[in-house]
Amino acid sequence: MKLTVPTDLSEITLGQLQTLNDIEEAELDAIDRQKETIIALTKVDRGTLDRFRLSDLKNVYDKLLYLTKKDEKLVKFVDINNTKYGFHPNLSNITTGEFADLDTLCQDLNKNLDKVMAILYREVTIEKSNKYQVKPYDGDLDIRAKLFKEKMPANVVNGAIVFFWNLGRDYLNNSLISSKEDQETLKSNSSQKSGDGTKY
Repeated sequence: MKLTVPTDLSEITLGQLQTLNDIEEAELDAIDRQKETIIALTKVDRGTLDRFRLSDLKNVYDKLLYLTKKDEKLVKFVDINNTKYGFHPNLSNITTGEFADLDTLCQDLNKNLDKVMAILYREVTIEKSNKYQVKPYDGDLDIRAKLFKEKMPANVVNGAIVFFWNLGRDYLNNSLISSKEDQETLKSNSSQKSGDGTKY
């Protein structure tokens, strides 16, 4: 029995990636988890899978699982329906609206993954000398999120999320270091002031 399976993350959509994450979190036994994963990523039906040998089922599942766990590099641009979308060119300078929405949506990342991508990727308006700009953020995510759910390749999603989390972690670490240095400076200044004019 021939089964066509994806061989690259670019063949999997954002929506399928969300489904896979839901399957991983669901309370399923090993065989049902394998079947649901294969169904989500192929056109095979449950009845056909029920006729698979257990060894073949696990072999296909392991290949798909490995594929979806691959680390991906950031993809700055993605073309969907003849429109070029670019990753946010300067996350260190995001607006308060972008920050607030990302903070809220990331509390349930898998459920809101399409909307998070709709914040991080927006239509490119200017591109010149390796620099580019995207449309200003207006908080209107639904149409773009729906499109991305159906069309955005999973390799783009994984690359963006890894980059986003690493940047956030580095920003947090830098903030903590800066805060600690500020506290030590204040403590030092306070000690110096309290010692001024002290007689021994």
